[in-house]
Amino acid sequence: MKFNSALSITSLALNLTLCAILSACGGGSSSKDTTDPEPQPTPEPTAPVQGQIFGPYSTGSVNEPAFVYFDLDSHSVVALTAEQATTNTEWDIAFKRSGIYLNQHQENTITAYSTGNNSDFFDAEGKPIADSFINATADTELDDYLAVTTSNVPTEEGAFVGDITSNIVDGFYNYNSSTHVVTAAEDHYFIVHSDDAFTKFNVTNITTEGRAMSEISIALGYQGVSDVEFGIAQTLTIDAALACSGDTDSIYIDFDTQQEVTVNDDWDINLPCIENNADNNSGADFIINLADDAKALQDFDNNYTSVDASAVAYYGFKDNSYSVKAFDATPWYQYNLSGGHLLWSQFDVYLINTPTSTYKLQMTSYYNEDGVSGHISFRADQLTELAGTSQ
Repeated sequence: MKFNSALSITSLALNLTLCAILSACGGGSSSKDTTDPEPQPTPEPTAPVQGQIFGPYSTGSVNEPAFVYFDLDSHSVVALTAEQATTNTEWDIAFKRSGIYLNQHQENTITAYSTGNNSDFFDAEGKPIADSFINATADTELDDYLAVTTSNVPTEEGAFVGDITSNIVDGFYNYNSSTHVVTAAEDHYFIVHSDDAFTKFNVTNITTEGRAMSEISIALGYQGVSDVEFGIAQTLTIDAALACSGDTDSIYIDFDTQQEVTVNDDWDINLPCIENNADNNSGADFIINLADDAKALQDFDNNYTSVDASAVAYYGFKDNSYSVKAFDATPWYQYNLSGGHLLWSQFDVYLINTPTSTYKLQMTSYYNEDGVSGHISFRADQLTELAGTSQ
């Protein structure tokens, strides 16, 4: 009996094993029992989540304005001094009070374009419609912002512009690109404020030798502290070839005496010297620089016969090197529409080009919750092919 019991158990185990093998191989089962998996539909691309408002960030006061530097890639503020920012490549866009600045470092050159999505905020004559600005809010203008995609990127050349740094005394000569001849731009006047006095001048003649100015004549009209207008212009002619043939690196001119002076004197403008190696000719470069403590304005229409010293701050005098901001051409705000000296955002959507991507930007407020000015808030997102969804 023990033997028969063991045999029965062994047979049972063998049968179970065979059944398991057959099941695994599908043996003995009908093909009708197999089913193919249901095909899964390809998921539709989802719109990115966009529209977060960053800020408010304090940009200082009227008396002590301060920069806020922002990196669009990381959506974060970059802590920098103004001096550090000139060589830093991390930040893309900066704010100081109502001004917007773009990084122009050669390794991070930023440009901008205004889509003009809210051009209807202005009437046919280009005047702002007060109600349009006053009634607009971050909420009412969110859909316009979300709707901007890669399809809004302009294709025309030069649509994106950056901040441009210029020399205030640029334009004192004309250059003919066909004949390569340089002539004096006699109708382009410049007014220099230096040493509490004003001098209006224009270049009346230029003689060239190779790629340098060998001679330059400048007409100078001087308005001293006690004068009420510019004096009769006196012409100063500089032999630039001779002046630059020695060890000097620049030609220096003093407006008070209307004479060529040395670097150790109280000079107002200088002309850097260059050497044309191809022809071995010396002369002055086609550049006029101001002294560090001097400022100037361009009077290309010859409008001014004098400068009111008491109102000099309103004339727009600029340093030797100055910047024209891309956002100056399409301001993001209007001022004092309903009294109270307030700034109202147009909620325009700007496209910002970086070396790696394109972003959209919408300025939403200039004030914090307490109504204090100079506190910037904005939206900024990477541009995509799909319209965004709000957070």
